[in-house]
Amino acid sequence: MQVKVFSIRLDNAFLEYDQQQLNAFLNSVTFKKSSTQFVESEEAHWSVIVHYESKEQEEQEKPERLERKSYEDLNPKDKQVYGYLNQWRTEKSEALKLKKFMICHNSELIDLAMYKPSNLDELQQIKGFGKQKSERFGEDILAILNAV
Repeated sequence: MQVKVFSIRLDNAFLEYDQQQLNAFLNSVTFKKSSTQFVESEEAHWSVIVHYESKEQEEQEKPERLERKSYEDLNPKDKQVYGYLNQWRTEKSEALKLKKFMICHNSELIDLAMYKPSNLDELQQIKGFGKQKSERFGEDILAILNAV
């Protein structure tokens, strides 16, 4: 995330120009959050802090998602991999005292068995696997996939 500071001067000679500059910038980036502060000085103005990401950066960070598959799409070997992943999910859910679907949905296990990601970046291409889930369960999943 990046930060940029704008000053919106209250003098009519500058107000519209400053607002146009801010609006043009906001249209060129992905807005995340902002904060404002009124600055009392000889030339009173609003200070606007904008937190943003460049549109190119955001597009690069989001991995492309793979097409969702169904159990019927799996070949016999993939069904065996699905079984191992399902067993891991059951054991993990018992250890963490969570429902199985909170670890991984069946559809996610099917996609894992079909696509067999080999690293965390590829894992994040599976629908349902963002950064958090990949960091939390990724090493276990990749170990299973590499073992079969």
